[in-house]
Amino acid sequence: MKTKTVEEQAEQKRNWVTHPTTRNFAIIVSVWIIGLVLLVAAMTDLFRNSFFDKKHIVVYGMMVLSTWTVVKVSLNYIKTKRIDNNG
Repeated sequence: MKTKTVEEQAEQKRNWVTHPTTRNFAIIVSVWIIGLVLLVAAMTDLFRNSFFDKKHIVVYGMMVLSTWTVVKVSLNYIKTKRIDNNG
C-alpha cells in the first residue's frame, strides 16, 4: 500500500476557496455584489422602507457571512497570485 506524500495530499486539498483562479474570483465577487443588492432590495421593499429593522437580523447575518467568505477568497487569491509570480 503506497502512502501519499505531503505534496500529493496538499494538491488534493486545492479548491476554489483555497486556490481561486481569476475566473473563480470574478464569479464570486459578481455573485456576491448581485446577491447583496437583491437582499437589500428585498429587505427594504425596493428601497421604500428602512434598512435598519430588527426583523431582518437573519438577512444581516447572511450578508456578513457572505462578505466574510468573499474577503477570505480575496486574500487567498492575492496570496496565490503572489506565490505564482514569485516562482
